Amino acid sequence: MWFSIGRRYAPAAVAPEHALAERGAARRRGGFNRFVFWSRLLDWRNQTLTPNPDAIYLMPFIDTTDEPIVLEIPAAEGGSITGSVDDAWQTAVEDVGLAGVDQGKGGRYLILPPGYEDEVPDGYIAMPAATRRTYALLRSNLSSGSPEDVAAALAYGKRVKLYPLSQADAPPPTTFVDAADVVFDATISYDVRFFEALDRCVQAEPWLARDKAMIDTLKTIGIEKGKPFAPRPQAGGRQGLPAHRARERAGQPVLVGNDL
Repeated sequence: MWFSIGRRYAPAAVAPEHALAERGAARRRGGFNRFVFWSRLLDWRNQTLTPNPDAIYLMPFIDTTDEPIVLEIPAAEGGSITGSVDDAWQTAVEDVGLAGVDQGKGGRYLILPPGYEDEVPDGYIAMPAATRRTYALLRSNLSSGSPEDVAAALAYGKRVKLYPLSQADAPPPTTFVDAADVVFDATISYDVRFFEALDRCVQAEPWLARDKAMIDTLKTIGIEKGKPFAPRPQAGGRQGLPAHRARERAGQPVLVGNDL
């Protein structure tokens, strides 16, 4: 993960992006272990970084803190899904659907928390994740943009299921929350909100080996595991944090994510 904004700090932009999308879902009563979806093709209200205008989107935010979660993908019959599951740092865990492990045959993916050691039951595709919170980005593919094909892709997409492993014998109905008519803002803010989002990820997730080099650096801007976010005075207060300063550097672009 990258730690470089304004050539000084690099809280991984992907973590705030994930956290902001997660918050957008929560505002739509999405929460964890349920789907936020868009019941029609996307328009300006979907304020994510790289949406496509030619698919029906479904996005669950998954929390495995209490137990593994099952993501069930239907077989590619009458429709198909292309998608992936990523961890909280937006690192790919596995692809699902036609281009994924099940290759269009459908399957029950078992998303596992860090350090999970129990045996995986037969009939599941194990997906060990490095973070407790993950998410899936699923596209229900269209044959065309006609209203009939959009409706068919929506119906097919809502055949996905999400439920705790402990309830696999009698899964409860999957909850779907439609975000088509509201502004879903998952854009990265180049002010203190960026660091607040990063802090939420640091507090919620275990340190990965690759992250440990940044522990002391993050302390200098007030991000420390187990403690409230407290920007240091030498950082110029809440509005003087590096991302805010970087944006104001005339003529010098602020690079994030895959741009780095």
